[in-house]
Amino acid sequence: MDDQPFEILVVDDDPSVIDLFKRIGKHTFSEATFTWTQSHQETISYLSRPASTLPRLILLDIDFQTGPDGLSALPELVNQFSGQLPIIMFSNSNEQDQIKRAYSYGAVAYTQKPQELQEWKNYVSILRRHWYETAVLPPQICKKA
Repeated sequence: MDDQPFEILVVDDDPSVIDLFKRIGKHTFSEATFTWTQSHQETISYLSRPASTLPRLILLDIDFQTGPDGLSALPELVNQFSGQLPIIMFSNSNEQDQIKRAYSYGAVAYTQKPQELQEWKNYVSILRRHWYETAVLPPQICKKA
């Protein structure tokens, strides 16, 4: 754990998801800033900023109402950041084929979206404990040329 800002990019087309992360994060994971993109293209554009300002973690939904799904975006994101930017698939689905594909494409985890408020609080608390307090992440992401 360090004192560096900890940005988590949530890629989901449901605005209530980011609202929950922001509200719960204020109390459970105050060191994190939750930012939001809602499509594959918006995510690629957002991540084209300087490497030193990239998020420390991405939560990527699988299902989008329009455009490519999260599984389609995953290999491109993993390749772009040489596997140094942890990407967690974040979905309502528990389809075994999707889970296998997510891991084979380079996801560091596959998690199901919480359904109840207490589950959301627990989820954010687990994110904090694992990705902020326990895991050692690269100090700076090195983007591929």
